[in-house]
Amino acid sequence: MKKYTLMAMILAICLFVAPLAMAADTIPVGVPIPMTGWAAGSGADYFKGIKMAIDELNESGGVLGKQLEIFRFDSKGFEPEVVMQAADYLCGQKKVAAVFAGWAGWGQDVTAYGKYDAPFFADDGSQAAVDVFRTYPKKYYNIYQMTPTGPGQGISMFRALSNLPYEYPNKKMVIINTDDSWGLEIMETLKTNFKKIGWKIAKQETVPYGTNEWGVILSKIRRIKPALIHIEIASGQENITFIKQFLKKPTNSIISIGWGITPREVVDNLGTTADGIVGEMPAGLPAPKAPNAAGQAWVDKFVSLYKHQIPAGSWIFYTAVKAWAHAAEQVGDAFDYKAVNKYLQENGYEGHQGLMKWDKDNVMRAQPSSPVVHYQVQKGELVPIFTDPPLTPYPGSTFKVPRWIKK
Repeated sequence: MKKYTLMAMILAICLFVAPLAMAADTIPVGVPIPMTGWAAGSGADYFKGIKMAIDELNESGGVLGKQLEIFRFDSKGFEPEVVMQAADYLCGQKKVAAVFAGWAGWGQDVTAYGKYDAPFFADDGSQAAVDVFRTYPKKYYNIYQMTPTGPGQGISMFRALSNLPYEYPNKKMVIINTDDSWGLEIMETLKTNFKKIGWKIAKQETVPYGTNEWGVILSKIRRIKPALIHIEIASGQENITFIKQFLKKPTNSIISIGWGITPREVVDNLGTTADGIVGEMPAGLPAPKAPNAAGQAWVDKFVSLYKHQIPAGSWIFYTAVKAWAHAAEQVGDAFDYKAVNKYLQENGYEGHQGLMKWDKDNVMRAQPSSPVVHYQVQKGELVPIFTDPPLTPYPGSTFKVPRWIKK
């Protein structure tokens, strides 16, 4: 009887230990992405690219022979305490090999993840985040920004808007932005550059997130009759409500909503109502017609998986996962953080559009292999009209004067 009891105990221990051994044989990666709150739509867009890359890696044998295991954390609205909790959970407790955060804040994430050494990939696009990095670059050496900062993106927006094949009826501009560092950086960049070419900033409004009633601002716009309205709000609902209310009594204005055009929820909600609106995607792969065969294969696979065209963040964070995995393979140890970071900084990554490299601030500035893509909504879908740098009309498509503009 004792013999059978001992065997049963051994069997029970084996059954208990086996899952632990299996779990230890995976490589954990952290994904702190907004899953609730005002940024949840963008979080879902980032996660699609991250999951697509991780699924591909796992299907092909994983990284260094081990499967990747995703640990998610709801980063909500990037409140500093939430970002810190995410870093301590993922890096401190779960000991992840890398973190893929998408949009993660405006500098508080640099501080939070800079306490650790695991490569941290973010899409803050904020000079404020870079300024934090610059305070202790050796300490924050593991922080990678996947897109140019607000000023860099603002310069590209200025180039595109001032080079549209369209004759503006006047040189009056209205700018609406949020009160975060991103919105303020874009606003200041556009103001400075449009003033240099003789434009008047007839109205500037800084609004909080959650602004969905636009009557007072629209009344001012209808009195001003600007040739150009630029909105920089990194949340879908505000852009959706502004456009719907603007179109009830439109002015002869080009409408640019910057980055706000590319979260999927915007075109999904507005459909052809949005036709004519322009905006941009930093670090984009132009679609639905890609610039080369490798890019087209990726676009086609993404569309087959998710049944829609590429939103902001999906391609560049797919690329972030692949860049990290390639570095880990080359180093031979996913947890040799110093070596993996060194490889990334020195070698960059060969993406679908060519070699991509970070600069001395670990920022992926706009470059031909990771361009800013400028879109216009046509027939309810994003159509690329420019890539930058250098600012070049995108083959096979062209800007169309919005239907609400009357000559």
